[in-house]
Amino acid sequence: MNTTGAPIELELKLAVRPQDADRLAAHPLIARHAGGAAQTQLMLAHYLDTPERALAAAGMALRLRREGRQWRQTLKTSGGEALALRARGEWEHALPAARLDWAALRRTPLAALPAYAGRAGWKALAADLKPVFTTRFQRRNWALALPGGTQAVLSLDQGHIACGRGARRRTVPICELELECQAGDPARLWKFAAELAKEWPLIPLAASKAERGHELAAQARPAPHKGKPPKLARTGGVPQALAAALGAPLAALQHNLRHLDAADPEFVHQARVALRRLRSVLRAFGPLPGLKGLGRPITGLDAPLRALGQVLGAARDADVFELQTLPAWREALPAALAGELDRLAPQAAQVRRETQAAAAALAASAAYGQTLLRAERLVFDAAAAPHGGGALEPLARRLLGASHERVWRAARGLTRLTAAQRHRLRIDVKRLRYGLDLWSSLWPEAATRPYRQALAGLQDELGALNDAAVAGQTLAALGASAALRKACAARERSLLAQRLPLAAQTLAALDLCAAPWR
Repeated sequence: MNTTGAPIELELKLAVRPQDADRLAAHPLIARHAGGAAQTQLMLAHYLDTPERALAAAGMALRLRREGRQWRQTLKTSGGEALALRARGEWEHALPAARLDWAALRRTPLAALPAYAGRAGWKALAADLKPVFTTRFQRRNWALALPGGTQAVLSLDQGHIACGRGARRRTVPICELELECQAGDPARLWKFAAELAKEWPLIPLAASKAERGHELAAQARPAPHKGKPPKLARTGGVPQALAAALGAPLAALQHNLRHLDAADPEFVHQARVALRRLRSVLRAFGPLPGLKGLGRPITGLDAPLRALGQVLGAARDADVFELQTLPAWREALPAALAGELDRLAPQAAQVRRETQAAAAALAASAAYGQTLLRAERLVFDAAAAPHGGGALEPLARRLLGASHERVWRAARGLTRLTAAQRHRLRIDVKRLRYGLDLWSSLWPEAATRPYRQALAGLQDELGALNDAAVAGQTLAALGASAALRKACAARERSLLAQRLPLAAQTLAALDLCAAPWR
């Protein structure tokens, strides 16, 4: 914990594979910077909350933890986007026993917890707080002396989170590294982590033990994370706007890939959307002034993010084909061809399993971990950079205007475009939509809504046509008969006849909308 000034904890958290933990602990880099051998402790912590989870809803976590023979009471508050490096409020007090020190808690944000403020509410809170889950793990601690006089603590935690009792007991494992900056330059944490990540998969871990414990206790599958457009200040610096714009899609990408589940294709879909938004931000800011020293990190992320996008794109195409296209075609085609679809269904399911496995493997790979570390480092460096680059609104107008013109150039002769040209147009439409989301906080919501809705409608129409084209390619890859491929082509032509006029109408509606940046 940072014990000087405001009680702020600045910590970088990384997931570790259990089979790598002991070798990681023996890494020469750790020995080089550690002041001595690791100190090992057994940690047992009880996390408390109300039946309605009032603390979690307010971004707080309250725990009683035994460290060796010493009990400590800690209240933490979340800060910023859910990224692996987080600056959080931390109020910690040593205790003589496993009982809350209410006098100390009155000097923390817990005293202003909604629905429990005031003396009467405080008594009600004391009655309502109950253990929700526990963590039990072994911690190996190293005190690190990093270059430039930076002091940090490296912790390797292995154990589990548990809730419930008896037959209802449920657990999830803990195996993670924590790098906490105690003094000096926090950027040194990134350099140290990047060196370790060259040898083993170290995946930035945005979810705290408290957040994972509440997921476990809720017994509910976490929902896919869509992210939110950033709130940009018109007079803010360009680097700070970059940091704000990257945070939401980066957090959404990490959340959705951590929870990948073949039973819910929405996680793959939202991971892909988050990745596209992330790349859209990098494209938008890459050529802008005021980003001295950040240009290389921005361009260096393009290739690994594009590779990730290809894997997620294949998984999404397989989801759409098996879960949406096949059922729709089975209903529409003659019985004989529908029967062939049924015979191809196991192959489609196998392709979907393989693409899901490829996405999951990439999300656990060293390459993905290194990419996330670089992306999060870019957020950190951009937020800490000097203000500069000029006012944001003129920059946004120029970028959106150029994107708008690309859409109109690509849309010329819409009804005569090939499938490949329509796909290119769809990509340009998506980029314009993501760009508008990026800069939309610079204008009133009422000014952007009509344009955004027309843009979304055009994207939907083009998306339906693209799905039909991809379905034809997938059938050919699965070895469908000539008769089935012919029926597929006829269905695509029918869909074109229905949807192209709608796309043209939506394009005309978009033309009538006042561009909010003009």
